[in-house]
Amino acid sequence: MNTSDWKKIRIIGIASTIVFELVTIITRLVSGISAAEAQEKYHYPPILKIHHMFWGLLLIFIGLFFIKRFPRLRAWIIGIGLGLFFSDVIHHFIILPLWKGNIGWHWP
Repeated sequence: MNTSDWKKIRIIGIASTIVFELVTIITRLVSGISAAEAQEKYHYPPILKIHHMFWGLLLIFIGLFFIKRFPRLRAWIIGIGLGLFFSDVIHHFIILPLWKGNIGWHWP
């Protein structure tokens, strides 16, 4: 990948991080409950109980190692993966400690 591709990945990553984090915060504000409470209340399937950080790592891995023929698609997949990853990290290690006083980490 060239410098231009990495620039696209950074822009997509930063933009998607902001969008995913805003969606996460707005969803929590509107619902008034945490993700763990929502999972218990609405009986989410196990696949949806995984932190989106791990979905982001999966997309980054796929983009880096499996999608080499389509550079534009590759940039989007890696950028969105970075957005998912950093949104979850920011949410649990910056936003929630400031907002709720704890990292709110639950497994699953």
